[in-house]
Amino acid sequence: IDYHYWNMQNPVVGGLSKDKIALRRAMAMAFSADNYINILQKGDAQKLQAPIPSGVVGYDPNYRSSIPYSVKAANLLLDRYHYKVAADGWRTQPNGKPLVIEMTLSGNNLRSQQQAEFWKKTLDSIKIRMTTKSMPFAEALKLEKQCKTMFKASAWIADYPDADNFMQLFYGKNIKITNNGCVKIPEYDRLYEQAQKMTPSPERDAIYAKMSRLLEVYMPVQVIGARYRNILAQPRVIGFKKHPILPAEWMYIDIDLKK
Repeated sequence: IDYHYWNMQNPVVGGLSKDKIALRRAMAMAFSADNYINILQKGDAQKLQAPIPSGVVGYDPNYRSSIPYSVKAANLLLDRYHYKVAADGWRTQPNGKPLVIEMTLSGNNLRSQQQAEFWKKTLDSIKIRMTTKSMPFAEALKLEKQCKTMFKASAWIADYPDADNFMQLFYGKNIKITNNGCVKIPEYDRLYEQAQKMTPSPERDAIYAKMSRLLEVYMPVQVIGARYRNILAQPRVIGFKKHPILPAEWMYIDIDLKK
C-alpha cells in the first residue's frame, strides 16, 4: 500500500489536540487520491478506503472512509481553528507563528519530484506553505525511525496476508520499528492488542473497522491505494504463477528449451 504520514511527535503537525487534528485533516481533505493515482501512478493502483487492501484477511469491501475530498471544507476547517491567512497569502499557526510543512523526499528522482509537486499544489489550494528536503533513501529511513521527519510518503508490502500486518503500522509499541508516523493513540493500541488475541472473524473485522475510524478521527496518515503489479511472462516459461506476497517464485519455475 502507499500512504503519507505526519509525524505525531512533531511540534507543528503532531499531537492529539483539536487544532493539530484539524490541520492534518484539512491537508487530507485537500488531497485527491483519485487524481494522485490517475496522474502519478497512471491509474496503476486501487484506491483504498482504509489501510487494509483487498486480498488480505480482514478486508471489508463495504467500508468507506469518512474523510471527504473537499478543498472548500478544508479551508473552512483551517479558518475555524485559527490558522489565519497572513498578509503574504500563507496561513500561520494559531499562535501566529509561520506555518511551513516540510516534506521529506527519499532520493532526488522523478517520482519524488512528482510527489512533491502534487502535494505542493494540494497545500497551495489551502494556503499552506510547503518545502521539501531530499536525501538518500537510507538516510530518510534512518530519520523516520528516529521520529525526526515531519511529513513523508511511505509504502508497505505485507509479510503475511492478514490485516494485522497493516494495522500494526500505527501501533504505539512499534514506534521506531514499523510505525513511521510515530503514532500513539491509546484507544487504537487497546483495540489492536484485543484483535491480536482473536482469530479471523466478523468480530475481529469489526474491531479493525473501529481502528480505521480512529485513524480518520486523529488523522496521522493519508491512505492512498494498493499498487497493481504488471507481469509479462514469455510462452517458454513453465509453471509461473504470481504469489500475492512472496517474491521468491523463481525456484518453482523453469524454461521450456524447445520454445
